[in-house]
Amino acid sequence: AQTSRVLFIGNSYTNSNDLPNMVRQLALSLGDTLETQMVAPGGFTFEGHSSNSATLTAIDQGNWDHVVLQEQSQRPAFSPGQVAQQVLPFASLLVDRIRTSNPCAEPVFLMTWGRENGDQQNCAVYPPVCTYEGMQQRLWESYVLMAQQNDAHCAPAGSVWRSYRAAHPNAVLYTDGSHPNVLGSYIAATTLYTSIFRRSCASASYVPAGLDLATAAEVRALASATVLDSIATWN
Repeated sequence: AQTSRVLFIGNSYTNSNDLPNMVRQLALSLGDTLETQMVAPGGFTFEGHSSNSATLTAIDQGNWDHVVLQEQSQRPAFSPGQVAQQVLPFASLLVDRIRTSNPCAEPVFLMTWGRENGDQQNCAVYPPVCTYEGMQQRLWESYVLMAQQNDAHCAPAGSVWRSYRAAHPNAVLYTDGSHPNVLGSYIAATTLYTSIFRRSCASASYVPAGLDLATAAEVRALASATVLDSIATWN
């Protein structure tokens, strides 16, 4: 059994279905204790968080074992040049702040998922995001890069999401083509648990209301395999 204090920094993707509590319940069912706090105003970016007093105060409280960082859903999928300007510097600012206040804390970048039908708002200016697959690939590249540049971890929820979509093309994972439903949040939660504790969550008994046992078991196995089979990629 392990105890871990985890700060979640993000936006409505983290807030949806109370993701921190979902990870906490998952851990509890495996005998682990998770103490969580969340700063996740809707639409917030790393840029916004880097100067947000609530975010900085939470980081500076210290004594965190892990700090989960989730960027605005579209920004990391932009062109490499745009990401280099609008995302990477602020990811580094947040990691630096975390390590100054919490020398032993592990920053964990939560890789998000592509929108159901791609990013139609930005499709015309950057065609790779016109489809789910193209957007997901850019998210993968940017989140792995952030982890590498900051000597941090990546929790690849987007990769698990992609694998689940491939296996179940008709699965419903979104509430509005962007935000996760309970199944989508469970994918993120199982990925985070395995990334934080570095062990499988396949035997966890926690299943959120609205999810059937077989689907939940498949998600836990998929998340565990994705994280643990590629530790070198994500760490």
